[in-house]
Amino acid sequence: MKHAQLLFQIPLLLSLFSCSQQPKHPQADLINQSSATAMTDDTILRYADSINASLPALEKQSSLIFLQGEQSMYVEKYNTNGKPVLYEEYLDNKLISNQSKKYYLKNDSLVLLQEKIKNNNGLTETRTFFRNNIAFKKEQRTASDDAALKKQPYLSVRSATTASQTTENEEKQLKTLEDAIAQNGLFAMHFEQFIDIPEESIIQLKGSGQNSYTANVIVRIPDALIDSLQKSPATFKNEKLNFKWEIADKEAVYVPVAASITSAKGLNK
Repeated sequence: MKHAQLLFQIPLLLSLFSCSQQPKHPQADLINQSSATAMTDDTILRYADSINASLPALEKQSSLIFLQGEQSMYVEKYNTNGKPVLYEEYLDNKLISNQSKKYYLKNDSLVLLQEKIKNNNGLTETRTFFRNNIAFKKEQRTASDDAALKKQPYLSVRSATTASQTTENEEKQLKTLEDAIAQNGLFAMHFEQFIDIPEESIIQLKGSGQNSYTANVIVRIPDALIDSLQKSPATFKNEKLNFKWEIADKEAVYVPVAASITSAKGLNK
């Protein structure tokens, strides 16, 4: 009889033990969940917050600052475990407007697009939520400045495009942002000229074709490649250069390499 009672109690004990091992806060491990298909607008926002809090620890890549007419744009990309989790796009159209967009991804799927536009009429912030690669919710708030914007609630808005059209547009834009990071397609930059000015020098790059993008890189500390560009710019004309830069105060700044790296290695051949 005691043996039968013991057999009956074992499954109950295992069940209680299993329940006690469940995480106390299910959202705490949200960033490590493998699927984005079951995420709600609330869990998506929690996921975005977890990405924002982790930015200093993530791998970061920055594009050049690309110029076309009166508008400039550049992109920042954040990776974790080799996968992109956030693209940030910045557009500045002189005194008319400036715009930032944040694309949050989970396992290569877009889950949130957060846009902020500033112009003479004030600020507009928009959030679009995605599930299974389809936009399922869009909300917006407006105000005269940042302080007032934070106090405003988001209001649901109807999209001017269908959910599938919205997703298709954003997928194309993500490809554009990746091209900007990798300097592919419209963003394939080649050496145009080297400009010497009293305080600093500038590497000027240009894309192919009419009305193409251009990019300027400030040189504050020269190295072997810079010495070659200064002495023989015609040799490098229309060549794709291989060098590092960093974004500082909305400018791309050249990062010099060790003296053992020759100017020839600056060519991406």
